[in-house]
Amino acid sequence: MDALLDRHRSENIDSKNTNMISKTTCFFSAVMALSVLVVKAQEPVSVESLLREMVDRDAVARYPEKNFRLKQHSSYNRASTTPNEPAGWFNNKDNNTSDKDKCFVRVEENNGRKEWVLMDHEGPGAIVRTWVPWRGHSNASTDINLRIYLDGDVEPVLEGNMLSMFDGSGLIPYPFAHPSLRSAVNFFPIPFAKNCKVTTDQMPFFYQITYRQYDEGTPVKTFTMEDFEAAKGLTGETGKLLLNPGSGTEQKASGSAEPKGLETSATILPDGDQSLDLPTGSASVRELTVKLGSYEDPNVTRQVVLKMEFDGKETVWCPIGDFFGTGIGLNPMQGWSSTVAEDGTMTCRWVMPYQNSGKVSLLNLSAAPVDAKLIVRTGDWDWDERSMYFHAGWHGQYPVQTRPYSDWNYITLKGRGVYVADTLTIMNPVERWWGEGDEKIWVDAEDFPSLFGTGTEDYYAYSWGGVSTDFYEHPFHAQPRAHKYNKLNRKPEAKALVRNTLGYSVESRSRALDTMPFGSSLQLDMEVWSWTDCEMGYGVGMSWYGFADTESNREPEPAEVLNVPPVPDPENAPAVSSADSFKDAVEIIPEQILSKPDGIVLKFQDLRKMKFKGKWNLGTHQLFKGAQVGDAIEIRIPATSDGAERLALYATKSNDFGILRFSVNGKPAGEEVDLYAAKPVPTGAIELGDFEPVENAYVLRVEMAGKNSSSKDTFFGLDCVTLSLPTNESTDAKQ
Repeated sequence: MDALLDRHRSENIDSKNTNMISKTTCFFSAVMALSVLVVKAQEPVSVESLLREMVDRDAVARYPEKNFRLKQHSSYNRASTTPNEPAGWFNNKDNNTSDKDKCFVRVEENNGRKEWVLMDHEGPGAIVRTWVPWRGHSNASTDINLRIYLDGDVEPVLEGNMLSMFDGSGLIPYPFAHPSLRSAVNFFPIPFAKNCKVTTDQMPFFYQITYRQYDEGTPVKTFTMEDFEAAKGLTGETGKLLLNPGSGTEQKASGSAEPKGLETSATILPDGDQSLDLPTGSASVRELTVKLGSYEDPNVTRQVVLKMEFDGKETVWCPIGDFFGTGIGLNPMQGWSSTVAEDGTMTCRWVMPYQNSGKVSLLNLSAAPVDAKLIVRTGDWDWDERSMYFHAGWHGQYPVQTRPYSDWNYITLKGRGVYVADTLTIMNPVERWWGEGDEKIWVDAEDFPSLFGTGTEDYYAYSWGGVSTDFYEHPFHAQPRAHKYNKLNRKPEAKALVRNTLGYSVESRSRALDTMPFGSSLQLDMEVWSWTDCEMGYGVGMSWYGFADTESNREPEPAEVLNVPPVPDPENAPAVSSADSFKDAVEIIPEQILSKPDGIVLKFQDLRKMKFKGKWNLGTHQLFKGAQVGDAIEIRIPATSDGAERLALYATKSNDFGILRFSVNGKPAGEEVDLYAAKPVPTGAIELGDFEPVENAYVLRVEMAGKNSSSKDTFFGLDCVTLSLPTNESTDAKQ
């Protein structure tokens, strides 16, 4: 009996010891796990950590562990201060051509050199995107040198030619640095712990420098050339992943298990749908593929809609064209987040986690049956407090009036999340360039946009949009279609400088290191700024991550999906924009005026409504009142060629108009012109002569030289300026 009691006591003691050991083990395991998280949180931001993050598909689906806001320094026009002052807010001169412009931070002296400061940021951060354009449509060079100073060092850590530093031909390799259409774009990260200053040795042209601003105290390992060299292996592997997004290796790199596949094929009747229920429990969509039976009707990519629900809430409603990046019709492209193959297979690789349930549906809003295949690959997901739901929305509008200038809202978000991508599909009814509008992005209810751009094509990482109508693609941005060209129908080299943007254009941007976290709100607007007064069509698909209570202003728009903008046939369209417009004309508008006396007042007049006879470009002109003899105005006319061009001014005559004298770039131009006439009539072409551009522009000076004795006053009216090649040069390159 005693032996049995001793044995029982011994077992109880062993049991207590075992429980104690088990609890102790659990305690130490928890401490170890917490320590790992603390160590991970304290791991400094570095070149290597940012390269790993760039291709970590899981990372973007979790709110950033190291909090940051995306910011941008650019050459936007400093007259843009408030929407309440439209003349400044929509000013299109977002570059520097004279000392008056000051579209940069300041001028200073460093090491005995005069330098223009483009960016000067205090605190921890990382440059994650830079964009600089060519100096001209066909001038792929610059003599401007750029320097990057970090943490207050008096010597730059990087220094070189502004274009070759970022076009993939220099230190930073492709695909991080690369030549886009008439631009150089770089996504290689440049982290800094304390300060970053970027300068040029000459007045900068256009530029955008996009960077992360980390919270104060965030540990950052500042970029050095030693770190750059040490990371070459990782840089090479990261580049391979970016260029092979469907290889599957990126799944292994993120630590995910092999995805499981679900598939369905069906003929979807009009107003019908096709759906797949996802596995229950905590999981994630790793890859989503859609292929239609036919793309013969290009509108099918607008009228078949992707709908997704996670944990009982609809988070995705978007036409498949603007979701996958093909826009209207089949326009193949390959990017990091999505691919559209030549056979019509469309694949999205954003990771989409959920806690309990998910459902993917295709809706056919068209009037005809659609054959469709839907494939969804799912994988594991460890849901935590930083996990977010994937969202995609769409906004369309036709018509969109281009006058007066306006801001067109992509999306407004409330709550907390991360903005990651958008695809814009434009219908332009005329040949002239449509995309001068700047992006304006407000984050967390700030008073002024922390990201203020320099043009729609610049936002999508190319430049000189009027002639840059060829296909291009990159892991993070693409132009799958412009005018009538795409990957299957490239723009001929012989027509490289032909300017014609009539028809559909598709612009796509997905983000990796330049994602935009927001803590309470995000508003993304894009200016509507075309060179022509016309009616355009806009449609944009946007993707973002958010928590359960994150909201957007984008609801399903089935009526607008069916309101597909009609587009003129490019083959049969007239050579000019409309019946009353001139070839290659630059409108005289307030935004182009560099200087004028305070006493001169401008007034826009629609001469068609006033029923005057004659032909004015677009039927309008600018009336200038209050000029005194000797007064002069200066107008900036953008060049369309790197070489000499012939300039002709079109103006108006009337019974109270004066006599004008002209010069271009400081040189006398043409003859004096008496604008007196008994009633308003157009002057026709006033030949100014042939001139070489200066800083890719012409400065037209218009001086009030006097007045006809029969004239009642010294008013004058200016219509437009046309540019053409001198008659002794070939005109094949300008159409």
